[in-house]
Amino acid sequence: MTKFDHNFLEEMKSMFNVDLIGVASVTKSGSKDLKKYANALLPGAKSVVVLCKEIFQEMVSLLGTNKEVGEAFSGDYFIPHTEYINGRLTNAVHGMAELLRDQGYRSLPMPTVAPTDQRFLKAVFSYKDAAELAGLGSVGRHTMLITPEFGSRIKMACLLTEAVIEPTPKTRKDYCTKCNACIKACPSKALQMPKKGQAYAMNPYACGTYRVAGLNCSVCMKACDESLSKKRA
Repeated sequence: MTKFDHNFLEEMKSMFNVDLIGVASVTKSGSKDLKKYANALLPGAKSVVVLCKEIFQEMVSLLGTNKEVGEAFSGDYFIPHTEYINGRLTNAVHGMAELLRDQGYRSLPMPTVAPTDQRFLKAVFSYKDAAELAGLGSVGRHTMLITPEFGSRIKMACLLTEAVIEPTPKTRKDYCTKCNACIKACPSKALQMPKKGQAYAMNPYACGTYRVAGLNCSVCMKACDESLSKKRA
């Protein structure tokens, strides 16, 4: 019988070549939302595993908002790069699900691109909230997870399973520096100053409309990365 502890997670991290891995307990995390949405997808789910891979800083540095229609733009390298990472993570989460299912545990792999209500930009399952509960980082004012290792330059995939896997410690640190660089950089003005007690505030319509127009974005990620890099220097 496999012991689903820290050593097991390190083995999974190496086997599936992911950069970060964390686990939150569906039943013991204290999050009603996690329990609600996890059980809606996999009734009886005990654990959610979050797998992450780094988005290369070299690619993020190419992002911008000055593209003209039809113009060749270096920031367009970002999309195929993230698509490659998406594929690697999707393969990893399916591989881990197969391993657990072979041991008799019902498991649901959720790829990097989750079903999302485009009206409100709300996913059927929040990867960033699960990752925060798993201790991988904290959610910043740009609505993304910020990790101590890579900032917000990550992609995530999740796995729901009946297996009881030892949770990773939840962090108490807020990795968002509240510099507001993301809010200032947002080309659609979708990001706004959050109210007291809120991690972020966003106008989903403004963000969604900008993206539907076919304009390259993720400049909030770039602004965050540049701000964090300056603070580390």
